[in-house]
Amino acid sequence: MGERTRELTVLILGDVSVFILSLWLTLLLRYLAIPSLELFMEHLGPFLILSTSGLFIFYIAGLYDKQTVFLKSLLISRIMKTQIVNSIIAVLLFMVIPFGIAPKTNLVIYLVLSIALLTLWRLKLYRHIEPKTQHRAILLADGREAIELVDETNNNDRYSYTFIRIIDEATAEKTENFEEKLLQLIEKERVDIVVANPGSKYVIKALPRIFDLAFLRFKTTFLDFYKVYEDTFDRVPLDSIQYDWFLSNISQSKTDVYDFVKRGIDIIGALVLLVPAALIFPIVALLIKMEDRGPLLYTTTRIGQFNALITIYKFRTKNGSDVGAEALKSTLVDTRVGAFLRKTRIDELPQLINVLKGDLSFIGPRPEMPALVEVYAKLVPYYNARHFMKPGLSGWAQINNFDVPRGGVDVERTKVKISYDLFYLERRSLFLDIQIALKTIATIVMRTGT
Repeated sequence: MGERTRELTVLILGDVSVFILSLWLTLLLRYLAIPSLELFMEHLGPFLILSTSGLFIFYIAGLYDKQTVFLKSLLISRIMKTQIVNSIIAVLLFMVIPFGIAPKTNLVIYLVLSIALLTLWRLKLYRHIEPKTQHRAILLADGREAIELVDETNNNDRYSYTFIRIIDEATAEKTENFEEKLLQLIEKERVDIVVANPGSKYVIKALPRIFDLAFLRFKTTFLDFYKVYEDTFDRVPLDSIQYDWFLSNISQSKTDVYDFVKRGIDIIGALVLLVPAALIFPIVALLIKMEDRGPLLYTTTRIGQFNALITIYKFRTKNGSDVGAEALKSTLVDTRVGAFLRKTRIDELPQLINVLKGDLSFIGPRPEMPALVEVYAKLVPYYNARHFMKPGLSGWAQINNFDVPRGGVDVERTKVKISYDLFYLERRSLFLDIQIALKTIATIVMRTGT
């Protein structure tokens, strides 16, 4: 069983145990007596149904994602929001299904207890369930992303290894007999794991020695820096990858079947969603016209797949409209109706027409303005690679990136955004698309993500 699978299994078993314990304590507090087996079993069935629903809500809310240091800081907030959603679902289930028990008071007690116990379990107890052997590791890589990986790994107890040294290219170049001294360091410091960027010049020179250690003498484990970084952050190390990364990791041959199936899903999904959307359109049109009598729709040009220009439709949310590069320095403000439409994402409903036309997909990187693309194509490495894919209403960056560029040129934040887009380009699949779709729902409901 891999480390990630083991972690996920422990989390799920722990959450189920918390659900059951919360129910038992709920009955204890509700009736001020130790619950009889009959009473407990009477409530267990309905609450197991709620627990199954709860696990699904936990998944789409990101509570089974890899818990990086940053995501741990959001844990209590996410638990509270998901348990409130679970309670609403519970009320609806009890209204529809005749369980034969009166849950109102029990649900309130259960909500409070489960939030407290889940927080205690996730933040305090989980780390002690499975004590890990802390392996000693060294990192042979350069730049900001190498430091980022070390900071995350060494400050988060979910990992089974700790970096004791970073060796960059400058250090390697000025070190005489580097390969020999590297081996001495590994032996002296009892290094179990070597994480290295295989494309670095000094690593290439040392590879025969590392290969001997890892695959002939079995003294250490060798890991690819690219893969470790991606598995840790769910994005690619943009500053470290080279052109050969695309040749090795981006498959163009799989797009035929994948794109055909995805296009079919887009058409069916857009047609289905346009039915309820058609009921909302007249109400939105009336509200927009009542406020300022301006145009109903706002159209804007974006860059689509293969750098083609596409026209995007939205409900107008501002007190005017910008054209081309003017949008980069816009002083327009949201109308009162527009602010509500943007907050609820209703302003994007007309883009279902774009999905039907084939300009957009439900899942893909968000399309960007031509004026911004022109700038970023010069300043952000491999920026135009994102246009290999059809843009979408929601994407991997939208559900994972919490610090996005907002208005105007922002190179550094865009680099992070592209690192998520390239991760999706590398690993795109129908399963990943479903995962993004489910988590997009959670993002909208709980007001997280971008």
